[in-house]
Amino acid sequence: MPLIQSADPKLSGKTALIVGASAGIGLASARLFAEHGANVVLVGRNRDRLRAAADEIGEQALPVVADVRFADQLEAAFDIAMERWGQLNVVFNNAGPGNAGEALIQDMTAEQFDDYIAVNLRAVFLGMKFAIPLLESAGGGSIISTSSIGAISGVTSAAGYSAAKAGVHALTRNAAAELSHKNIRVNVIVPGQVTSRFGLPSDAPQTEADREAIRARGALMSPMARAGEPEDIANLALFLASDDSSFITGQAIVADGGMTSVNHWIRQLRDV
Repeated sequence: MPLIQSADPKLSGKTALIVGASAGIGLASARLFAEHGANVVLVGRNRDRLRAAADEIGEQALPVVADVRFADQLEAAFDIAMERWGQLNVVFNNAGPGNAGEALIQDMTAEQFDDYIAVNLRAVFLGMKFAIPLLESAGGGSIISTSSIGAISGVTSAAGYSAAKAGVHALTRNAAAELSHKNIRVNVIVPGQVTSRFGLPSDAPQTEADREAIRARGALMSPMARAGEPEDIANLALFLASDDSSFITGQAIVADGGMTSVNHWIRQLRDV
């Protein structure tokens, strides 16, 4: 069933390409963008989940299967978006790995490290590279990427993931410096604990037990005593995609329930 558009649409007449759109933050953002009037290109690796998401959203959604580790596949997704709607206004680089905590530095292989860089940093670079001329031809637009609090705080067994996500912050600042005069804004969202598919293989279903486990961690680690939901991050993505954020660029915006601003043991200490 097609989604009902918002009574106060913020993206009416715009086209958004969302990478990692078949589940979690990407899917929640695709739904919300469509509700606000956008045409959405859903890019991901899982064909079945992409088709189900597109069917749910309706004729505003176009599913495109692509693996962001391969430049030609990602570039083709941009070409398909232009063929379908003739313009591009928003790009959301939201791909990420199934598992960030894989090995200690001394045990991590060079191939594992390179794969984190390919998915989490190189793919963002490519998304920006392919988007820039299309956004410029549309008179400007917004590039949004997803990072992680792992980029700003140390995480055991996640060196490759954290390094790649930290690189996205630097890439965002550089892109903002290069593109501001072209009316292209570039920002990065930094989520904390969110009940997304993070930590699951791409072909594995997410159960309610998986989500509840994340909610339990969020209740312990967040000063707000909860984990985030994909819709929490989607609301921020909508703000950055819309003209409401027209004076914001080059920023890393943290949405983590206060985890990185307050000692994360605060919940436990309250109960002592």
